[in-house]
Amino acid sequence: MSDHTNIKSTDVLIIGSGPIGATFARMISDALPKTKIVMIDLGPKLTKRAGMHVKNISDAVERESAQIKSQGPHQKAYPLTTVAERANAAKDGNLSLDMLARPGTHLVTDNITDLKKNQMPAASYSSNVGGMGAHWTCACPRPGNEEKIPFIPEQEYEFAFAKAEELLCVTQNAFAECAEGVAIQKVLGDVMNHQLSKNRQVQPMPLACKVDENGERYWVGSDIILGELAEPGYDKNFELKSETICRKLFTDGKNITGALIEHLPTKKIEEIKAKITIVACDALRTPQLLWASGIRPKALGHYLNEHPFVFCFVELNDELVEKSFAKKYDQSSRSEPTIGVFWVPFDAPNHPFHGQIMHMDVSPIKIETNQNPKHIVGLGWGCTKEIQYEDHIEFSETEKDYLGMPKLNLRFTLTENDKMQIEKVKSLQIKIAKAFGKIIQEGEQTLMPAGTSLHLQGTTRMGKINDGTSVCDSHSNVWGYSNLFVGGNGVIPMPTTSNPTLTSVAMAVRASKKIISLLENKSY
Repeated sequence: MSDHTNIKSTDVLIIGSGPIGATFARMISDALPKTKIVMIDLGPKLTKRAGMHVKNISDAVERESAQIKSQGPHQKAYPLTTVAERANAAKDGNLSLDMLARPGTHLVTDNITDLKKNQMPAASYSSNVGGMGAHWTCACPRPGNEEKIPFIPEQEYEFAFAKAEELLCVTQNAFAECAEGVAIQKVLGDVMNHQLSKNRQVQPMPLACKVDENGERYWVGSDIILGELAEPGYDKNFELKSETICRKLFTDGKNITGALIEHLPTKKIEEIKAKITIVACDALRTPQLLWASGIRPKALGHYLNEHPFVFCFVELNDELVEKSFAKKYDQSSRSEPTIGVFWVPFDAPNHPFHGQIMHMDVSPIKIETNQNPKHIVGLGWGCTKEIQYEDHIEFSETEKDYLGMPKLNLRFTLTENDKMQIEKVKSLQIKIAKAFGKIIQEGEQTLMPAGTSLHLQGTTRMGKINDGTSVCDSHSNVWGYSNLFVGGNGVIPMPTTSNPTLTSVAMAVRASKKIISLLENKSY
């Protein structure tokens, strides 16, 4: 270290301010209020309350500005593209930032040469305080039977998920009941409920959303999880540094002894010494930082996983709404055309898939159509993917990304079994689409490009024992380092189809309990 480098100390350093980093901060601060916590994020602060979801910004121009600020090196609005255009672009090799990135995100790489080598072309980041939690769909379904992490005791699992749902304000009442919504759920139930377990029937999607007495929605981002820590000017043992990157962690081989951070606008460099260091960037940048720091367990960056996802859009048959339902509900008071989000749960072996059904206005992937939007329903179905060591992040020893960190290339292939599962999903989806009406021309059935889900997992996966197939233990403690923890979707070791954020927050809750114990007993 340079003699001119500022050195400061804290109790806990959290790298990353998304929902996972926010969970660590909130859990530790609530349990030990006198604990000093420094949180850093390489992106800008978008809102006065740190980490607010951009959907809560009422002004459309201001909301778009916040999205653009989250897009790393690409500070511009992306053109609107359809689902089919995105998928066909990837299939035809017509790869570009404009075609694959979504508002509020930027691709892992948009260099055409690199994109052609990247087997997950749509994999993206969000670079802002609040991380992807400022842009996500807020879907929080509990994982099904075979999606659960088997080596975590059931009682601890239940506590962690209940606390995660509390922090995320999970509700199934985000959208008021309406004629179209009743029709959608009934059609889904008629087709699917007979093959689903009693506790995994078709139902409204659990969403991270606060709803007031007037039915107004406030979508949950890191600000809600942080609570008072997110308030402007809050300075009681919590400091949030935006536009600040961690360049490297220092280690003596058993502990993290410090972290080298840089404030990007001013190039000011500091070293932070912390009793506990938590890396909760995302499933790509967390292993990138560990790798850049020389912390390279065999499994780091490997077992890269997501769930293949198939989309189509159907025109809801008017008769489904008019036949008995429209008389029951007064639609005149509805202030928006949004119907809601519905869920067909993963329930192996009955339904080893995940169905997410939504009105196109709340879909993360827009389509262009001349149809009346209140009669368009998006059907998204995903299946599990076989986990392979060979699916991994390639870290470059010589080339750098736009921030000067090791360049990433993603290796990801579908097995023959994966392809069979995708075909089964397509057949099921067609059956359900026919029950609704007809697939519209602009929304034909489409297998989305790899990385589109943004639900990347496995790159810092947890394990029961340190046998070389995992990066951390079941409390997210990196093997061999007593004071280093990781968090985020990367720790999930199972093949899943359900949205992973709830699981990742639950695992952060569980890890926080161990960290709190270490701090209380001074055994870091």
